[in-house]
Amino acid sequence: MALGQRRALEPFDILHYQFDISLNDTSNVVFVKARIIISYSDKVPEYTILDLASPSGETGMKVTALTINDTSVPFEHRSDQLKISTPPSIHRGDTSEVYVSYTGLPDNGLIISKNAHGDRTFFAEHWPNRAHRWLPVVDHPSEKATCEFIVNTPSKYKVVANGDLQNENEINPGWKRTVWKMSQPISAKVMVIGVAEFTTKKLDDKGMITAWVYKKSAEKALNDFAEAPAIFKALENLMGEYPFSKCDQVESTTRFGGMENAGNIFYPEKSLEGKQKINATIAHEIGHQWFGNAVTEKDWADIWISEGFASFLENYWVEEVLGKEKLQAKLEKEEAKILNYQKKNPKQTVIQQNFDHLDNLMNALTYDQAAWVLRMLQHKVGKEKFRQIIFTFYERFKFSAASTQDFIDVANEVSLLDLSNFFQQWYYMPGAPKVAYNWKYRKKKLVLEFEQLTNYVYQLDVDIQVKYQNMNFEIKQVKLWEREQTIEFSCDEPSEIVVDPLNIVLGRFHEK
Repeated sequence: MALGQRRALEPFDILHYQFDISLNDTSNVVFVKARIIISYSDKVPEYTILDLASPSGETGMKVTALTINDTSVPFEHRSDQLKISTPPSIHRGDTSEVYVSYTGLPDNGLIISKNAHGDRTFFAEHWPNRAHRWLPVVDHPSEKATCEFIVNTPSKYKVVANGDLQNENEINPGWKRTVWKMSQPISAKVMVIGVAEFTTKKLDDKGMITAWVYKKSAEKALNDFAEAPAIFKALENLMGEYPFSKCDQVESTTRFGGMENAGNIFYPEKSLEGKQKINATIAHEIGHQWFGNAVTEKDWADIWISEGFASFLENYWVEEVLGKEKLQAKLEKEEAKILNYQKKNPKQTVIQQNFDHLDNLMNALTYDQAAWVLRMLQHKVGKEKFRQIIFTFYERFKFSAASTQDFIDVANEVSLLDLSNFFQQWYYMPGAPKVAYNWKYRKKKLVLEFEQLTNYVYQLDVDIQVKYQNMNFEIKQVKLWEREQTIEFSCDEPSEIVVDPLNIVLGRFHEK
């Protein structure tokens, strides 16, 4: 099956997942009872298909029992899909409950290992579509549901998961059960548990943000998370009310530099050095709670909606807290990174339709260029109008999934402009502008000559800073839409011309 097509084939909708999970210290085998509530609002398919890793050698999940509405039904489990015969008693508009009991050794999705202190840990790591390596789900970002984790562990462990803690009880000598429930619909990619010998600390007065850190490295990790409440507040001031009930900061033993799991963000232990070097990462991951988690990309090609917005909000925090100079220095590095990536991948675009592996979508275009496009859009329409665009987009698609076209439609609607070409050239065209220019002053006029050197002729709004001998300056804006253009301004004689002084336009301008 082609990547990205999985969800489009399903006529049903998952409403809720409940996972009753038993973990132990004697082996890495998991025991799971899953309860899945499914709505057949569109039509009733012959088969109800869930994603779940098939048994393969020593790994994979072995289904031991399966029922729909308490009735055993035939099923096939192969090629990592659980193909269930839908009972004829189910009709359009019905809601059913699927119960799946199984056991197995995860080969991915749940990382069972030891942390740097030699202590055993269990961390779900589902991005992009690895939840099904140990959980029965529709493993696609557009399928969103509420979820509940019931986790049975040895008593020494603490368990963190999405949503609100329902209870934590001893069930047998040396064993306890922890229950977390998420009331907002989220994608499987950000449904997770973390199990370790944690110590916890509330980081804010409201109890919204809790640090979950390893006992043996608590001091360092807590110092790294100290600014999380201030970062949270800065982003909430821009975006409005936070979409979930908590925003936990969790030390973890995983592969990513940060993972935006809904309401409980994972950071790898190796990055927690006690020096507060991960504040920008914290801003990025908290930004994901609005974009990526509350508003989710409709398909893999739309992943910039998650990563581009989070990178933009990260840069927003840098400018608001660290200042414009820090932002400009960061942008210079990011622009070089984008252009270097484009050079190595000359046909690739932000909206990438063809890819060999979902991990390939994590690149300088879907992160940095997509964030840069948002910054250019802000400059084009103005800060207040831009804020209206992103807030309207967020409110319209909160707790659902959106496409790139959905965002373009909102931007056109709110701005009262036709931005089709703007998005076409930045999302769907490879590369970036290269513009040569020169200037001269004659007959009390500044004469600017521009030449676009790329095959594609961009439509660009470019600021020109005109500096004068008395140290004053003014900003002129030019619209470049032809391969060669000459533009004149009446003004006093300038001492210097700076094209794109704030580095708004992605690309290169050089004087002939």
